[in-house]
Amino acid sequence: MTVHEIKNRGSRLVFNSIGAYVKSLSLSGVDILMETPDGEQTHGGAALLIPYANRVRNASYTWNGKEYHLPKNNGQHSIHGLTRALDWDVLTEADETVLSTDIRNEGYPDGVKVKVRMLLNTDSFEVSMDFQNSGELPVPLSPGMHPYFIFKDRWQIRAYEEIKMLEYADEYFPDGNLIKTGADLLSSDSGKVLDNCFLMGNRLTLMLGTHSINIETRNMPYFVVYNGKYSAGKSVAVEPMVAPPDAFNNHIGLVTVSPGEHFSCNAKFELAR
Repeated sequence: MTVHEIKNRGSRLVFNSIGAYVKSLSLSGVDILMETPDGEQTHGGAALLIPYANRVRNASYTWNGKEYHLPKNNGQHSIHGLTRALDWDVLTEADETVLSTDIRNEGYPDGVKVKVRMLLNTDSFEVSMDFQNSGELPVPLSPGMHPYFIFKDRWQIRAYEEIKMLEYADEYFPDGNLIKTGADLLSSDSGKVLDNCFLMGNRLTLMLGTHSINIETRNMPYFVVYNGKYSAGKSVAVEPMVAPPDAFNNHIGLVTVSPGEHFSCNAKFELAR
């Protein structure tokens, strides 16, 4: 395990090679992310969720006629991927940092080479993820990120496309239906405790009281918005994802990568005063 610190004038990034986990981030002297209070990657900072974000029901799925079983780490379910415990290789360490790892797991159809690029500027932070199928079988992908953004007094999300909330068949798992949703739900003023997935396009503004964060993504149109227990009343998680929860089973937004092929996605977070 190695902790790395990157500075670019008034900006600072601290990441851990375990999980390629972003422990803390400040831009132009402004603290952006709430640090984890208990060491759990998905309780603070910004965890990378690879090759699947959120839950896979019953930690199992069927792919090309074969049933696969994932580690159960959320009751009967599997949550937030297979790479958070891996010690990633740090290939370059500078304003532009590159890390890599390989996915090889009995619960996953074949091997995937993963390369992550983190770019720290004075007023922005960008994470790009590239996946290459290094095996002989097609593989499913639904990766994401889990950043917790610090706010002062109140928070609000402004979307630039129609907001649609995914209906859940039960507490955690979408049923494929979408509900048009007003922007007033996506605010601390609503008083709602959220752990819901929204389809909102590739551009958002997250207003956080003393500052705002402009979020731009590529191939990540879904966002889970979470302000429950682990947000500690001082942060809100806005989680860009390629596909919604349980995509390995419901196939909503799920990406298939054939042998030798690549898939990439990225999220950029820019400070605005």
